[in-house]
Amino acid sequence: MTGRWRSLQIVQLRASILGFALVAVTLAGCRGVEAPYPPGARPEVADLMAATAPTLESVTVPRAKVRRGGGPAANLMLVAQAPARFSGTIQISGHELVTLAVNEAAYGLRWIGGRDDDDNLAPGYYTGPPSRCAVETLLGVSLEPAAFVDLILGGAPVIDGPHEILDRRWDRRAERERLTIANPAYRQELAFAWIDGHWQFAGATLWALRGAEPTWLWTIDHEELRTVGQHVLPAKTQIRRPKPRGRGELVINITFINQVPNPILGAALSADPPIDAIDVPVNAGDTWDDDWDDDDDDDEPAPDPTPVGVVEPPPIPPQFRGNPAGLVPRGDLCAGRP
Repeated sequence: MTGRWRSLQIVQLRASILGFALVAVTLAGCRGVEAPYPPGARPEVADLMAATAPTLESVTVPRAKVRRGGGPAANLMLVAQAPARFSGTIQISGHELVTLAVNEAAYGLRWIGGRDDDDNLAPGYYTGPPSRCAVETLLGVSLEPAAFVDLILGGAPVIDGPHEILDRRWDRRAERERLTIANPAYRQELAFAWIDGHWQFAGATLWALRGAEPTWLWTIDHEELRTVGQHVLPAKTQIRRPKPRGRGELVINITFINQVPNPILGAALSADPPIDAIDVPVNAGDTWDDDWDDDDDDDEPAPDPTPVGVVEPPPIPPQFRGNPAGLVPRGDLCAGRP
């Protein structure tokens, strides 16, 4: 009997030790990770704000997956160029649902359909001046085109200054430095990750300051960051915003499968864009109007039609121009909207 009693005590002791270990691990998890800087040595606000600048001039995302709520995953292709050009296509099983191209002059929206929250939008081609409304049709977040491009290029959509600094703290559980700023119209929380000795933008939340309480507008969270070449870019991003008419949240998850930093632009948007530099043919600047047989060096060159002192802007690459082919013209979807 004594032996059995001792065995029972040993079992209980081992269970107690295991229980204490589990509690210790749980408490450590709750405490999270300490800040990557000594106490009292917070990062300067200027250093954090500098990390909101884009790290790229352009990027191509040949392959990504996008999922809205609990719906099926769709294929996403994106290309963006600073300061405010981008184009994106969402497809399911090779069938186009929506394509949006935005440049400094206009947006072009090819709307085929397939989103539950936009059943009233008729299929067709919509075009008008670039706007926040046009950006929202692609991924559901209302941003100025330049702010959306900053986000795709590794930067942050930051509210206009001057900014009032409301809070600055280290979030142990999320392993993020959080900076809260405000202007008379908005309050914004910016999140930063400490990666390879520098701060990297990792997410933002925006509230509108109207009425008695701030109104939440959206949250963007880079849940995972990775190094692509010499640049840190998002690997997984979640976008959340309120659904219309107070029906809960719209949650969009994006997984970036492949990203090409600073690609050569000019070809059509494709799932297999050129990654390495392409040799430019000797006659790349020639056109059908050139006289290829005229080798007479004595002929005077044709006069330049461009007035002296006027610099012609470079042409907009084809990726950023809308394509209305095969669709009914629908006018400006965003007329009268911001």
